[in-house]
Amino acid sequence: MCNALAALTEQQIRIISDHPFNDSLDYFRIKLSDFHQSDTPRQDDVVSLVGTLVASPAAFNLPDGNSNAAFKLLPILQRVRKSTIELDRFRPLVRCVINKSPDDTIWAAIFGLFDTLGPLTPYSSITPTFRGTEVRSSSSRLADSETRDIVERELLEEIRTCTFRNVGGFCDRFFDSKSWGKQQQDMLKRVMAEHDGMRWKGFPPTPDENLVWEWLLSLEKRAFADAPYKLHTTTTANQFKQRKGQMDIFFQIPAAKAGAFEYKHVLVVGEQKKSYDKGRFEADLLQLTRYVRGVFADQPTRRFVHGFTLCAFTMELWVFDRSGPYSSGSFDIHANPEKFARAIIVYATMDDDAMGRDTFIQRENGHRYIPVDDTNGNQTRIRLGRPMVRQKAVVCRGTTCFETRNSQVAKFSWASDKRQLEVKQLRLAEERDVQGVARVVAHRQIGTIAKLREGLDFQERHRHRFRNEDAHLDSPTVLSGISTRGSKRKLSSNHTSDSVRRSKRLRSGNHKPKELSGQLSTDSAKLSLCTPFEDLWQNRIYSVLVISPAGRVVSEFTTVRELLESLRDAIKAHQSLYTKGNILHRDISTNNIIITEAEASGGFKGMLIDLDLAKERDSGPSGARHQTGTMQFMAVEVLRITDHTYRHDLESFF
Repeated sequence: MCNALAALTEQQIRIISDHPFNDSLDYFRIKLSDFHQSDTPRQDDVVSLVGTLVASPAAFNLPDGNSNAAFKLLPILQRVRKSTIELDRFRPLVRCVINKSPDDTIWAAIFGLFDTLGPLTPYSSITPTFRGTEVRSSSSRLADSETRDIVERELLEEIRTCTFRNVGGFCDRFFDSKSWGKQQQDMLKRVMAEHDGMRWKGFPPTPDENLVWEWLLSLEKRAFADAPYKLHTTTTANQFKQRKGQMDIFFQIPAAKAGAFEYKHVLVVGEQKKSYDKGRFEADLLQLTRYVRGVFADQPTRRFVHGFTLCAFTMELWVFDRSGPYSSGSFDIHANPEKFARAIIVYATMDDDAMGRDTFIQRENGHRYIPVDDTNGNQTRIRLGRPMVRQKAVVCRGTTCFETRNSQVAKFSWASDKRQLEVKQLRLAEERDVQGVARVVAHRQIGTIAKLREGLDFQERHRHRFRNEDAHLDSPTVLSGISTRGSKRKLSSNHTSDSVRRSKRLRSGNHKPKELSGQLSTDSAKLSLCTPFEDLWQNRIYSVLVISPAGRVVSEFTTVRELLESLRDAIKAHQSLYTKGNILHRDISTNNIIITEAEASGGFKGMLIDLDLAKERDSGPSGARHQTGTMQFMAVEVLRITDHTYRHDLESFF
């Protein structure tokens, strides 16, 4: 039996159900199989167990007073490490884990531990300067099989501060009919002929979803049947391969098999409702964003995705790129018939560039090639092989890796323009004779978010403020992954313009503790939690980097010896990068350590890759909005936004 259980609220029980442990505790059940009721748990076992609990998805979502469960587990973890807490206190929790108790019982034991220990203040082995970059989670870590609520909750965190509506120039940028050819102009005339000057002919007086869908199909048949892309819908949750859920409306090339679809073929996503309800806007947007996530996952080199909502006769046109979603604003399709007509024709006829599809990779004779510049500045072509890595999120770096024909790796990513590009960090490491780190073979910058959004007018008043945003931003803990920083946002129609006025908007959290106020006020060069954003949205640079050698991620080890040797050599590589290269990696995880053949990698059986978040030592803050890393491998103090040091990277190794 598990004793010392705390009562859980209905909200806590629901969150626990949405964020199960799954098999994350099985390791401890095996390791502690010889534990007896009278035994005192071993310190190392308790450290590992509490560390796993801190990193669990539920911990960051479970409220407890003014913070969350993860925030309360952190000081407990520190005290166990420092041997300043009695290990007997953990007996009830350990018994619950060993006995395979239900998740809510285990969490009740954890909350019972909180009650037993009382309030604890985290130690700080490093004086907090708050120069670190805020850590933010993304939906990339979630499997396709996760429930809709869980995925949409993560997506909300991705788009919360970067969603814009009524963006100036939106329709002129994407739906301008002046440059259309004769075929598109003829389609537009036929569509407009279906409007009687007051409303669309045949549009159902009661806009039931099925009736509106039938009207759209009839409009397509009469006005733009010869368009290359067709309207589709799903009627069951199983029509999309390897994914649950339905999609109300979408455009793609005619399906090869009736009723069977794949996200890799979807071009435009849509969400339909039979009524327009402003109070349901955010739920509808999140559902649309979930579809976009699926498109980006199966079309990882896509630059942006078009989408729309049609709620009764109110429509809103959207574009999603790696810096967030933005829209035309909502409009009445009866009162604005040409806006509706232009949108529907564009969705059915636009070319790959206007659609946001990949136009960089060259496809010839069933193979894919990329034009890149080698280390001598000469242009060359490299043939891509099988895809290795893709990131299942919307607002992110969109990291996508392919094997190349000559056993190298081609990595596509959208990096913040506030950070030093990875290619520069790798070249710097090579110049300084760093050992055990991947080498640059070739590189090419492809584009930027600023270029994709050129000519659009983004202003602070266009940014959508989600419900409860102020309360969300005022949360006293940074561990929920939500921004607690203020914002200094540029009121500009051009992302790079410096000639416009700036306005300061303070959205900070609680007042700083008195013991920190002196530190934070005496060094103006240091970032605080209230560091402002310089721009309304984050510009990203899209590039491809070819590196050598290729390898297997460390989690794919085949023997214990291979694992230990690869970790040993990766730590040597980290030391070389830090001492000889003067560069701190800052993103140690299983995905960024590769197992290599010693003969092809200078004697290293394990190497470091992915210097996207790396920084030169003693350099100032990058200015990036947030750091998206692998949260379960991050050091505790990094989660608290203190300075990232080499010791934190070493903690990530273990």
